[in-house]
Formats: sequence, structure tokens, C-alpha cells
Amino acid sequence: MVDLRVVPPAGEPVLEPGAAAYYGTELKRYRQAAGLTQEQLAAEVGYGRSKVSMIEGGRRRPDDRFTHACDRVLDTGGALGRIMPLLKNADAYAAWFKPYTLLEAEATAIDEYQTQTVPGLLQTASYARAVIACGVPAATPEEVERKTAARMARQRVFERDRPPFLRVVVDEVVVRRPIGGRAVLRGQLAHLLAMADRHHVTLSVLPTDSQEHAGLDGSWILLEFAVEPPLLYVEGRGSATMTDQARDVAPARGAFVALCGQALSPRASADLVTAVMREL
Repeated sequence: MVDLRVVPPAGEPVLEPGAAAYYGTELKRYRQAAGLTQEQLAAEVGYGRSKVSMIEGGRRRPDDRFTHACDRVLDTGGALGRIMPLLKNADAYAAWFKPYTLLEAEATAIDEYQTQTVPGLLQTASYARAVIACGVPAATPEEVERKTAARMARQRVFERDRPPFLRVVVDEVVVRRPIGGRAVLRGQLAHLLAMADRHHVTLSVLPTDSQEHAGLDGSWILLEFAVEPPLLYVEGRGSATMTDQARDVAPARGAFVALCGQALSPRASADLVTAVMREL
């Protein structure tokens, strides 16, 4: 995995690795693990060595046919195919958000606390469209659709043979705020319940009458990986911070565990969401 997680010292710019460069690095890693040269891989997948070289160097974007062939020959478990939606939708992501999408696609577990909206991985297209339109008032309808498609593409992580374990805690206001209108919210809540029925997704709601809780500082996301250390992601308006430093990750982990204990149980949370749907 490309290391996108180190936050530079204050005042230094964050270098943004593009999706094409990330794809190329992963392709090279799997090729070398398989013991193949660029020329040998090219022969196996039916392309020229120069194309393999250019794609590995991030100088040319791969197509679906090349990707499917490489996933098969290199036995990647579909890893390259999971990068493709991010690459195709790269222009729809803000520069500061692109590195996160690449890491999210490879995470084995995701813990997320949200205070304002349903997490992007659980949003319906209609709900996402409304959120994006509100967040970027100057966006054209075409831009909104492009950003919505990009957000939906991120949800393909659930199509993996081994999807990430997702634990979500949301404030009660999230399941009550009628973003997009009552019909849109009703559809969104129905989708939340359907996703929460999956064995790898847990949804908990933090009641509004919780006078004190561990999430008063705002939203955050924790990503875990098979080998690399966990990552803390905190998003602001037009910027984000990512770090794998234990001094930052450990307190966030403790706060999330506390939130899970302070929120309603998954069953009680599902009952609350169902009750809100009946009110709409």
C-alpha cells in the first residue's frame, strides 16, 4: 500500500498521490510478488511491455480489460479492480479527499462517528445528491451528479469478497434531519436498516438527550488495515487531517469505544430508526 498517512509538519504542503500513481504502485507490487518482469506480465495479459511500464509509472491510465486481466494473472483478489472506480471518479473528489478514498478502499475495518449527516458509505444516491448540493451551493447540476456518482463508487468496498467491518455511531439528529425532504429521508433510513442487517455493519444512534458524551469534539473516522497501523481521519470544511501517530489514534480509539457504550444498542437503534420512519 502506498503510504498516504503521514501528516507533514505544520506549514509544509501535503503531497497528493493520484489514483493513477497508486494503481501503478499496486500493480508493480503484485507483479513483483508474482515473480514476473514487466515483459512477462505484458505477454500474459496480451499488452505491450511499454503499456505495463507506463501504467506502473502512473503515466497512463489503465482500462477495465487490462485491469481484469492483471487481477486474474496476478491473483490479486480483485484489488486492482477496486481501485478503478476511484481512478475513474478521481476528478470528482476534492484534492484533500483523494488520498483518503484510496486508503478507505483497502481498509479492513472502519469506525466512524458522524454528527450531521449519514456517513458517505451508507448514503443513498438521493440523500447524497441533496447533501452535496447543500454543501456546494454553487455547483452545477452536472457537478452534483458527478460528485454523487463518485460517492456511490466508494460503496463498492462492500462488494469485496471480504468487505470491511463498519461500525457507525451517529447523533440522533442525523436520522431525523429531513435532508432532501421527507421521502428522501425515508428511503435513506430504510437503506440504513438494510445495511445494518449485514453481519459486517453495525449502526448505533446516540440519543439527543445524552447530556455529556465522548463525541463533543465532532466527527472522526478510524481506519484499520491488514498490516499497516490504524489511521485517524478528521475532516473540516475544505480540508482534512490524516495521521497514524499513536498519540493521536489512541485517544480517538478510546473515545469511539466510549461512544459505542453511550449510544443505544444496535437493536434499540434500529427500533428508533424504524419509529422515525413511521413518523415521516
